[in-house]
Amino acid sequence: MSKALGMRMWGLCGVLTGVFGLALAAQAEVTSDNTGSIVVYPKVMYSEMGRDTVIQLSNTSNNVVYAHCFYVDARESFGRPLWQVTDFRLVLTKQQPTHWVVSQGRRVDNTDNYQDPIEDGAGLDPGAIPPVQDGFQGELKCVQTDASGTPFGGNNLKGEAVLRTVEGDVAKHNALAIVANPDLASDGDPEELLLNNTEFNDGEYNSCANQILIDHYTDGSSSGCAVDVCEEGTCSESGGSCDDTSDCEPISCPIRPYLTVVPCQQDFENLIPEQVTFQFEIFNEFEDRFSTSTTADCWLNTRMADIDVGNGVCTDSGDSCGSDDDCGGGIDLCDKSGSVFSYGLLGTDTAFTLLKPVDLDGGVIAVGEELHYSEDGAGSAWSAWNLHQEGTRYEATLNEPDGPRIDRIRIPSPF
Repeated sequence: MSKALGMRMWGLCGVLTGVFGLALAAQAEVTSDNTGSIVVYPKVMYSEMGRDTVIQLSNTSNNVVYAHCFYVDARESFGRPLWQVTDFRLVLTKQQPTHWVVSQGRRVDNTDNYQDPIEDGAGLDPGAIPPVQDGFQGELKCVQTDASGTPFGGNNLKGEAVLRTVEGDVAKHNALAIVANPDLASDGDPEELLLNNTEFNDGEYNSCANQILIDHYTDGSSSGCAVDVCEEGTCSESGGSCDDTSDCEPISCPIRPYLTVVPCQQDFENLIPEQVTFQFEIFNEFEDRFSTSTTADCWLNTRMADIDVGNGVCTDSGDSCGSDDDCGGGIDLCDKSGSVFSYGLLGTDTAFTLLKPVDLDGGVIAVGEELHYSEDGAGSAWSAWNLHQEGTRYEATLNEPDGPRIDRIRIPSPF
């Protein structure tokens, strides 16, 4: 019985490689390090005055690979996500990487200068890719198919995303790959992809994780700032006179942790968005435990302190605020020290958070970001990273009433 959690390999060396690869795949059912048959970019954004996203997608095989891709616009309208889906198809030759800027898309142009590294559309075109609209917030998902458009468990796709600001700041993370079981992928209804493959169950595609593990700075912490100390009568950073360090000004370089969450289950054929409610367990450096919960309705992108605290206070003006943008800028930022994710409540610079769906709600895919401010608040920079995962949603709910939970991704028929 094949437990093909990863790509099958042949020959004696291939058998040994497959055994060790299998152990690794069983530990990370949805992976940011390996190739897969479904590739998920959880955070895709474009604002003319804010951030844009560069998508990179590669075929790692020596065969032609086909993909059916779906943009999901999750911007809110009257308090509800639009969940507007735009799809397109790609063809990648053997070992072909490709990229595009989501605000521009990519047209098919055989005359572009493939020798010019500055030209974003240069090179071998994989197919026409539509641009997204200004203000787009959502995700991108690509499913490997055969030439007819039927899902195919080849496990040949790998991706990365780069989020960049108009000022040139960039943050990069790997796309999340869902590995197919080549023996069972597309069994039954070929347009309904079942995420039920685990170490102990032969299914079609690997199950999403049961919980997400997040190591992060606390909101408002200033870890990494320079320390203003008194050295020979002068403050080292501010330059003021001093008798001891207590005479020097404390330096604040606040950090804002962000989280983007996408439900694993999606219905692209009937355009039905998915809701997942999940709980957080937060531990500070003293292992004190805190908790809260929230719901991802189609897509969630949030400053973590916004999850449990709606309004804060501007640090300089004292005005009520919902975000840093509501304050005056510079050192005047929106403090939410009452949040369970904040330095003000946790009392430590770093924390560990467990994210877990409730009851029989489906699994989620997530990516983390942090916004680091400079000491005067005038500058900032983003940092993105992939999160650790543990367990599988299928196995964790196997013995629950009406369990196990099987997430499904439904795509339109190619005919």
